[in-house]
Amino acid sequence: MGIYGKALRYGYSNTRVKAMEAKLLGRQAMQAIVAAPDRGAVISLLIQTDYGKALTEFGGVDIRNSMIDFALSRNMAERLGRLVEITPKEDRAIIRSLTGKLELSNVKLAIEAKERGLPYEAIAQYVVDYGRYNAAAIKETMRESSVVEMLRRLEKNAPYSRIMADAIKAYESSGDAVAAAAAIDLGYYGMLENAITRLLETKDPAVSIIRMDIDMKNLLILIRGKARGMPFQEIQGSLIPRGGMDANAMRNLYSNSENISAIASKAGSFDLKQAEEQYRESKQLILFEIAMRNQLFNKSLKMLRHAVLSFSALLAYVYLKETEIFALRILVKSKIYGLSKDETSKLITWSEI
Repeated sequence: MGIYGKALRYGYSNTRVKAMEAKLLGRQAMQAIVAAPDRGAVISLLIQTDYGKALTEFGGVDIRNSMIDFALSRNMAERLGRLVEITPKEDRAIIRSLTGKLELSNVKLAIEAKERGLPYEAIAQYVVDYGRYNAAAIKETMRESSVVEMLRRLEKNAPYSRIMADAIKAYESSGDAVAAAAAIDLGYYGMLENAITRLLETKDPAVSIIRMDIDMKNLLILIRGKARGMPFQEIQGSLIPRGGMDANAMRNLYSNSENISAIASKAGSFDLKQAEEQYRESKQLILFEIAMRNQLFNKSLKMLRHAVLSFSALLAYVYLKETEIFALRILVKSKIYGLSKDETSKLITWSEI
């Protein structure tokens, strides 16, 4: 596609998405949140940002702790919904596939809650009110009597019917919510194969972000498996293809690593040295996910700022917004639980190009 064709196709959407990027929280804002003395100060800071509207709708500075996640989810749903609207029609299916992760995350929350006998209200604050499997759909679906009946209802007349069918098979054979969630993840990333193939054909650099996302997911599976002392055979079915590491590379990494630290030191797609050092002190596995999401954020930000009339800018925003929400949830929880600035800083090593 020539420059004129790209201008016609991406001129408007790239201009709009870069305006949306300007509303994301930068390093200075994140550092102010980390330094905030308490949860109330954090909310006061966030009300002055793009999150102000959603926070005000749920109570403003007097918002209850249980409502904060509702507000963050509302903001993300609105922004990603807007992203779909401004995406050129030719690329909208790919963006919908990427944002479909939010819908399927809602389903995984519902599966876990149903298995544990919890009501919708127990997960409501974490449900993102977006797409076909939005808050209303999840609430209604959870009225079903079992996990399988719930998934069968979600399977009907949905673009994710095949994924739901695979989740049903996984759950029926194992009786385990974790297996059903793994089947959903495999199905979701399988849906992205068409997008990856197309992006490779057009030589769009956006494919590198998708592969980095897949590598992050796979490394987390390997790290958690090693933490539980599981043999590779028990986790290999959950590993996702089309990332930067093929099946043999992941098998060798797992088999030749004595412990979690060894896996972290050999993770070629990410620099996990600092996370590994912090893990040795705290034994918190989430430190690895934070480190990888931080690096994914920086790569996405670089891509969005340097993308000129391309799909890359649109895709990068999806990962930027997702990572920002992930970080904010950790930071808000740290203030609610009274962690110090030093303790909070260890949880979020937010950086920016």
